[in-house]
Amino acid sequence: MKPTAFKKLIEDVGTLSASECIEAKKALRGREQEVQGSLVLREAEDAIKTCPYCDCEHFTKSGVRDGRQRFKCKACSKTFNALTGTPLARLRMAEKHIENAECMVDGLSVAATAERLGVAFTTAFRWRHRFLRSPQKIQPLQLTGVVEADETFFIESFKGQRKGLPRPAKVRGTKAVKPGLSKEQIPVLVARDRSSGATLSAVIASRKAKDIGEKLSPVLSDDCLLCSDGYKAYGVIAKAKGIQSKSVPAKKVAGSYHIQNINSYHSRLKGWMHRFYGVATKNLDNYLGWHRMLDKDNCMDGKTFLNTSFR
Repeated sequence: MKPTAFKKLIEDVGTLSASECIEAKKALRGREQEVQGSLVLREAEDAIKTCPYCDCEHFTKSGVRDGRQRFKCKACSKTFNALTGTPLARLRMAEKHIENAECMVDGLSVAATAERLGVAFTTAFRWRHRFLRSPQKIQPLQLTGVVEADETFFIESFKGQRKGLPRPAKVRGTKAVKPGLSKEQIPVLVARDRSSGATLSAVIASRKAKDIGEKLSPVLSDDCLLCSDGYKAYGVIAKAKGIQSKSVPAKKVAGSYHIQNINSYHSRLKGWMHRFYGVATKNLDNYLGWHRMLDKDNCMDGKTFLNTSFR
């Protein structure tokens, strides 16, 4: 827009009625999201280094389709765009993706997201889990220094499943049949680097040292100190890894040894999960990745979330 035209537009704002201001805000908001989405896509296009099909480094531009720059590989002759091979490939209504990312930053339910975007419930649900494929895989590469580790539990849920249930269906929110720990309780391992705040969270098959160690051992540095609540599996893992370990009861503090950071994280995770009124166990890892992103960056915006979703 020319400077004179923009100046005239700003001057005309003062003449708008209340209803016209509302319409103008909607139009500006839509334009803002369109521009932000274009910037994310342009950054993704600039970041392309190889063909997603054959990893060849030689490709050329091959026209624009649906507002997206396409490229053609010189080796396999296949064409692609910035989203090819990513979780967001082939998703429709790209102009609404940035707003969907904002809904996820706000932690909205599927129903609230569908209403805000003006899309079907099934579309909002599908977008949610496509947007979460990449965040679900983002875990810390290494935990150093004092590392706190413990498990938390979620009741097994078959939410959304209509056939093949291993038990009779029940009303959402029903408490576990058996008290305490049982097969109804799905264990989630959480390990946190006390100094950096880097957090590992993952669904585990059981509380056995083998299953916990499968997720935890690869990310523990050789000189870290593992703090736990005294559960024997962590001692076994520490011994096998050749690192120091310290056991402290869950709500106790012994000098600098404690697992209060983990307890706090568990509290935040459970509180955040409560808004969804139960999460299907098959999707639990997706939600853990979603929460890790938001917990790590309290100031995350829709653009950042969208950018992370197709990496």
